[in-house]
Amino acid sequence: MKIAGLILLITSSLLTDEYLDFEESAQDFVLESKRIEIPGYPTAFNPSIIRWGKEFLLAFRVIPNRTQSFTSQLGVILLDETFSPISQPQFLNTREPNALTPSRAEDGRLIFVGDKLYLVYSDNSEPKISKGGFRVYIAEVDFDGGNFKLKTPECLTRYEGESRNIREKNWVPFDYNGNLLLTYSLIPHLIFRPLLNGNGECETVASTMGPINWNWGILRGGTSALLGVAPNGDYLSFFHSSKMMASIHSEGKNVLHYFMGAYTFSPQPPFEMTSISPKPIIGKGFYKGDIYKPYWHPVRVVFPGGYLFDERFVWIAYGRQDHEIWIAKLDRQKLLESLVPVNSTPILP
Repeated sequence: MKIAGLILLITSSLLTDEYLDFEESAQDFVLESKRIEIPGYPTAFNPSIIRWGKEFLLAFRVIPNRTQSFTSQLGVILLDETFSPISQPQFLNTREPNALTPSRAEDGRLIFVGDKLYLVYSDNSEPKISKGGFRVYIAEVDFDGGNFKLKTPECLTRYEGESRNIREKNWVPFDYNGNLLLTYSLIPHLIFRPLLNGNGECETVASTMGPINWNWGILRGGTSALLGVAPNGDYLSFFHSSKMMASIHSEGKNVLHYFMGAYTFSPQPPFEMTSISPKPIIGKGFYKGDIYKPYWHPVRVVFPGGYLFDERFVWIAYGRQDHEIWIAKLDRQKLLESLVPVNSTPILP
């Protein structure tokens, strides 16, 4: 055996013995997965998905220029029942005419509220890029029979906690009796209602807290929350978290790893969390695969953005490695059985 091959074999053996291989604990309810490639945009990532008649509408994110990774665009494309593209991608204009800054739109979530379709996303219109400049935007999506476009987006700037100098993103949209609500945070489970009056205002609807044992980083939003999947009429959503660590998948290097899980919350105020995944949802191929030159810093990413369901299955659309779009098929009943209860209580003002 050549020296280089021997070194590689020894190194692989040491990694296997010392570091976690997440896919060794892949759950049996993750049945299969498929990569979705956007024509002309092979590195599109972080999808959201909804039903669109007999087809599916997929939103996605693109970094148009690797040397200018601060720019970011959102697009949409139609898929058939096999999740294959059947239309040309269309990009959504998130900027007013004659805007001075390029699009920095990130990670859009599609959500039907009644018969209106909305896109909820993060963006930064300030000339100077800063974490504090990123805010959540809401825009109704219009379809004229051939093209999708955004009506005037509204930036949410007035809400509980808005004075913090942080990057606002990953708020979870859901439809409550024809009203658009947003989960601002999971711990506590803090719910806003955007007034959509042109002033960027949100009112606090409810806040609850429950004991959660999750050892994979801070819980953050992921997909829109939908009714009709979970028992007791609860909403179901998929969240994400991240943790700096070393693994087989990072070749023993200490990098940020992203994970996803599922949770449910009650269908009526105060919308308390009722159950959650006790550990990350992992399928074969989630972490093993192509590694790309990072836009920002080295990561190992699985990032949920939207899901579909029927009587037997759930299909979760996720981004991988900030460069790929995938959809995984889950056994619905086994997924729900994997969740553990959460006993939440209201937080008094």
